[in-house]
Amino acid sequence: MRYLATVTLVLISGVVWTQTLHTSPHGEGLRGLAPATRAATPQIRWQKQLSRGIAHGSITFSHGGQYMYFKTWGPNHQGQVWKLDAATGTTLWVSDPNVVGFGNFSYSGVTVDEIAGRVYTTGRASSQPAGQSIIAALDINTGAPVWIQRASDLGLAGSDFGRGIVLLSPDRTRLYVRDNSDPAKIVALRAADGSLIWVYNSPFPSGVPFQTLGPVWTDPLSGRTRIAFVNNSTTGSAVVIEDTGPSAQLVWSRDIAFGLNYHWWGNAVASLDWQTLYITSFSDAGNPVLTALRASDGQILWQIFSDVYNGMNQYQNPAIGSDGTIYSGGRVVVPPPIMVGPAATGAPGDFWNSVVGSNDLPRPWTLQNLRAHDDSSTPIDIAVIDFAEASTYPPSDGDDLMRDYHYLGAHGYNGPAEIRLTEVPAGTYDLYLYSFTPIANDQNAVFTVGGVTQTVTPGPVGPFTGYREGENYVVYRGISPDASGTISITVEIDFLNTYAVVNGLQLVGLTGALAGKRVNVDLNQHGVIGGGITAIRPDGTIRWQFKPAGSGEFSGWPVVTCGRIFYAADQVDFATTYLYAVRDNGPNATMLWRFQLPYNYFGNVSPAVGADGTVYVAAVRDNEDPQTLYAFAPAPEGDTNADGCVDDADLLAVLFAFGQTGCLPEDVNQDGVVDDADLLAVLFNFGQGC
Repeated sequence: MRYLATVTLVLISGVVWTQTLHTSPHGEGLRGLAPATRAATPQIRWQKQLSRGIAHGSITFSHGGQYMYFKTWGPNHQGQVWKLDAATGTTLWVSDPNVVGFGNFSYSGVTVDEIAGRVYTTGRASSQPAGQSIIAALDINTGAPVWIQRASDLGLAGSDFGRGIVLLSPDRTRLYVRDNSDPAKIVALRAADGSLIWVYNSPFPSGVPFQTLGPVWTDPLSGRTRIAFVNNSTTGSAVVIEDTGPSAQLVWSRDIAFGLNYHWWGNAVASLDWQTLYITSFSDAGNPVLTALRASDGQILWQIFSDVYNGMNQYQNPAIGSDGTIYSGGRVVVPPPIMVGPAATGAPGDFWNSVVGSNDLPRPWTLQNLRAHDDSSTPIDIAVIDFAEASTYPPSDGDDLMRDYHYLGAHGYNGPAEIRLTEVPAGTYDLYLYSFTPIANDQNAVFTVGGVTQTVTPGPVGPFTGYREGENYVVYRGISPDASGTISITVEIDFLNTYAVVNGLQLVGLTGALAGKRVNVDLNQHGVIGGGITAIRPDGTIRWQFKPAGSGEFSGWPVVTCGRIFYAADQVDFATTYLYAVRDNGPNATMLWRFQLPYNYFGNVSPAVGADGTVYVAAVRDNEDPQTLYAFAPAPEGDTNADGCVDDADLLAVLFAFGQTGCLPEDVNQDGVVDDADLLAVLFNFGQGC
């Protein structure tokens, strides 16, 4: 890539890529990936009163994170660009609105070219003293204008460039902007002086407002610059054009939306290898909430639609993690806590599939392509057939598997019921079946597999105190699927009882294609809708959903780090907005902390992460009130697991990751490889924060 000191990282796949620290809002490819490996803490490093808030154009960095840039906005306030010392919050310069103001409600962020010494941004049609929309280059050291181009100077009187991002071409010679008064217009300028090169008129209509532009990349075959953009339209919903030099041409378009209110405030976002574009959206009119398209030709690779199980409704940028995980904020439906780790068999960190049940959901309750304990894919499908309902009795047992269950004995579903596993690869397996409730000893299940019947004989009523075969689970050892690849489990109520409960199962591969694999299934209740984060694998399957209690909607642009920490804002209402720090544990997510921000206008809180892990964020209102910019201090160097303490766990993490390369939390010094230097950093800081 381009114009900052960079760290070359090698993905596990062997693809070499270079990570740049936010030269445009939310980084190269607009993917929201920050190189930091340290987590931030809720401790405030510094805070600064601003005349206005920072809109979702967010914060941009230069010089390895030493300096930060942003634009303030307001309904009656000319947008101003700021440069601060990121370590202290000291103001280095603020653009003079009497010389160049960027208009009211100036959404756009700033783009930095460190080598050229330029800061680029745009202004709304209300920009003063220009009296019209502008595009400007400011001196990186002083904030003084290097050049200003008014819309009329470009022959585009009446245009509005001030709602979207300025894109800088990979060779740093051209700028690209979009006209929000006529979103069909894409404009290319020379970065040196702002002179017009071409105007591309898209053949596809697009509703306003908030039609944005990006990302931009170099096509590996043609060597030309390509630009993606998204339309609020059922035709040409996603478009890629190519800069041919004197003009631009259409490369591909794709019809994705089924109705308007498609996409909105975000951009398309690029995968780390630039091969895939991701677009999130509102679910209105049945629109897909997340679409993955091949960047070269626009082929739809996969889509996610909102349903009763995921509850997704997204409209801001996703963030792309170092392993390709797509993190998308918005709304979700999440069941009670899903099991992680060992049950009667297994190991810490084991992944569990969650099958949701409810009398309000269509039967059977199903899940396709179950994942193994190590999150690898399997072909196995599950159907939970003719069960009555799902329930839970928290928090009496303290075990996420045994807390929730599906049961027989209500709504006319009195058994027998069936749990059917299909597409099971040939081989031999041990099958663990779990049945427990803490409130009664008359709800044990009677299981039959392959003509063999086993009954759980429960112990005394009371909390769960441990796994005991025969008392809260049974095992069928050395079984095999039938010729069609099916394992059928019949579930009945004991003749003396009223109910029969099943908490989950484990299928442990002994021989065959799944030898050594554990396929774990937790039977859960249906959840409730609220604000949350969805982590999606690069193949389009959902890995986990995180929803804190009482949440509203995760809005604004999120950011994720090499330390696998995700930062985003949850807007419960105008007066209640929280900044969340969430750790991706692999099979699930854990909240590290949250911080309540001042009154905020919906969709405009976008955190940014500096090179040392400091998190910066400011609320923004739709009035003229001043706002506070917060800088949250990073955890001690060497705290790889973000628990606030540099201890044995961090030392072991570095040792186990020793020699690995890439964007990793164990790479303490962020040089792209886990080595002696990282081990020494942990040892030197051992005990810090404990």
